Amino acid sequence: MLTKYLHKFLTAPITSNSPRMVFWFSLSLTFAAIYGILALQQAFSGEYVVQDDARQHVFWMQRFRNAGLFSQDLIADYFQSIAPLGYTAVYKIPAAMGIDPLLLSKLLPVLLGLLTTGYCFGVCVQLLPVPMTGFIGAMLLNQNLWMQDGLISATPKAFLYPLFLAFLYYLLQRLLIPCLVKDRDLGLFYPSLVLVCACLLILQCCWDRMYLRSQNRRDYLFCAAGLGVAILVLLPYVRFLRICPSNHGG
Repeated sequence: MLTKYLHKFLTAPITSNSPRMVFWFSLSLTFAAIYGILALQQAFSGEYVVQDDARQHVFWMQRFRNAGLFSQDLIADYFQSIAPLGYTAVYKIPAAMGIDPLLLSKLLPVLLGLLTTGYCFGVCVQLLPVPMTGFIGAMLLNQNLWMQDGLISATPKAFLYPLFLAFLYYLLQRLLIPCLVKDRDLGLFYPSLVLVCACLLILQCCWDRMYLRSQNRRDYLFCAAGLGVAILVLLPYVRFLRICPSNHGG
């Protein structure tokens, strides 16, 4: 009897509104929150504690509060010039309301971690409709992310995790508009991942079960719309391209 109950609780497929789904999802978010709290303890352990990557990608944002800072500082100008538009807006809008960018960079990872966990759980359950699968996937991802500098830095790389997982989640559910919105958001925060999304959209048209190409016209609509969004969001970055003249020895 106990074995049968454990099998049902741990491995039996369920529907989205099942209490077991809510339990495992809540447990996943709980562990993500614990990781976030531990990170906050480190972030606020001292007055001058700043994450390594934040010292490069966030320090110049003090200009949002005082435009005269870092005058003629080429390093600050460089990091400001390469900052993606969406990433800059995330810090610029709160700075206009008096929120210090460095303080915000310490708080954002907790929110990003929870969003990443939620979408990771959803993607795993979409692939295998067993809630424990989502919990294990979310736990492994959290263990990996919080041991590295990507998520905790609140730099552009930190935003790619929730945005890319959200894109995968909506793609698996074949929800066109949310999928395109996340494709656009990736272009505003981490443009190079837009190319990965475009490849995924193309691949879904090239394989459908036993067919060498998809038999579903909706897949082609997804692909065309996604490629269109990818081109639009990448256009502003074309200005960074420079054609360097070749030096020919004489």
